[in-house]
Amino acid sequence: MASIFIQKYTRGWVINSCGIKTHKIYESNLSHSGSKSIIMYLQIFIIVKEKRVYDSRCFNTKHLKCTLIGFGINYKFKTLSNQIMFKRLYSSNVGLSLNNNNNSLTPWFITGFIDAEGSFMVLVKKKPKYRTGWHVVVIFSISLHKRDMHILVDLQAYFGGAGSIAKSGENTFKYRIESLELIVNLVIPHFDKYPLVTQKLADYLFFKTVAEMMISKEHLTDKGIKKIVAIKSSINKGLSEDLSIAFPNLKPVPRPLIENKTIPNEQWIAGFTSGEGCFKVVIAKTTRNQIKFRVLLAFQITQHIRDENLLSSFITYFGCGIIEKDSRDSNLYYSVYKFSDNYEKIIPFFKKHNILGVKSQDFTDWCKIAELIKVKDHLTLEGLNIIRDIKSGMNKGRN
Repeated sequence: MASIFIQKYTRGWVINSCGIKTHKIYESNLSHSGSKSIIMYLQIFIIVKEKRVYDSRCFNTKHLKCTLIGFGINYKFKTLSNQIMFKRLYSSNVGLSLNNNNNSLTPWFITGFIDAEGSFMVLVKKKPKYRTGWHVVVIFSISLHKRDMHILVDLQAYFGGAGSIAKSGENTFKYRIESLELIVNLVIPHFDKYPLVTQKLADYLFFKTVAEMMISKEHLTDKGIKKIVAIKSSINKGLSEDLSIAFPNLKPVPRPLIENKTIPNEQWIAGFTSGEGCFKVVIAKTTRNQIKFRVLLAFQITQHIRDENLLSSFITYFGCGIIEKDSRDSNLYYSVYKFSDNYEKIIPFFKKHNILGVKSQDFTDWCKIAELIKVKDHLTLEGLNIIRDIKSGMNKGRN
C-alpha cells in the first residue's frame, strides 16, 4: 500500500499516491484482478472499487482512474478509462448474507437508528424504452453528517459490504442500496427479523410490497405500474408533479397506522437515541442562589405526534420523564428534567448501552457536567464557568 501523497517520477510519469485508511477485501467475491480500498483524502473517506486492465494509476488531484496498455512505464498515456467522481463512492457486490461479526452495530441498534434516520424509497421514472414507459427502483438509504461517516461504513459492513456510500451535500454522505437482489436478500430479512417500531414501519411495508411485486415482474405491466404509483403516493412525500399529471385519477393506497408499539430492546433505544436524542444543558438566571444562575440538565427524544404512544412507552421503560408538545410544529418530546432521574437512570443506561456517532461526545460532556452538579460545583462561579465552557462545545457548538 502506498504512503500518503508520495510522488514518484519514472521516465516522465508523475505518479501521485493516495493514503490508505483501511483495506477490506471480501475474498469470496474477488478474482486476482480486482481490489477494494477505503481511502482517506482530505479527511473524507473514499471507497474505490478497482478492476485492473493491465495497469492502472490513481491521480489524487482529480481522482481519475487511468488505464495504460501493456507494460506501464514503456507506454504513453492512452485513455481515461473511468472517472471516479469525488462525490461518488463505489463498492462491489458481495455475498448475500448479513455480517454481525466484529461490528460495533448490533441488529437492534441498526433498527433503532434506521427508525430515526433511515429512508425506504420507491422511485418511478419515465423511461420510453420500457414497454410500460416507466422504470421502478426501490432504494434503502441513510444520510449522515461527515463526522458520522464511520457509522455508514459499519452499516455497510453489517450488510455484507453491499451498496455504496456517496457524498450527497457539502457536509453529508449517503449510504444506499438499490439493487433489488440485495434488498430482497439483505435489507428485507433484517427488518423482518428486527422490525421497525415508529410510523416508518408503514413506509417499509409499502417498500417491501413493491420489491415483492418487482420480483414477480408485476412492475412490467400497466396494471402493476398503476398499483405501484398508488402505493408510492402514500410513502414519504407522495407523488412528484410529473407522476400526479401522468396518473391523475389514481386513488392512493391507505397508509396503515402503526399503533401500540413499544420499545423492543435496549439496543434499539441506543440506536434511536443516537439519531433522535438530545443531551441539553440549560443555564438560566435565578434568585435562589448567590451566583444568580442555575444549571439544568435535560434529556430529550423527538418524534412526530403520530408516535405519541411510542414516546409514552419511554416513560414506562425508564420510570421517569414527561411528554411535551412543540407549539411550532407537530413534534412531541419525551423529556427528563429531574436531576436524580438523569443521574440515576438515564446516565447509567447509556453508559451500558452506548450511543454512537458524534452524539456520544455530547453525552460524555453531559456526564461531566452532571458530576459537577453532583458535588455542587455548579453553585460556584468557577464551576459555572467550567460548565459554560463545556456547554459551548456541545451539540451545534461542536466543531
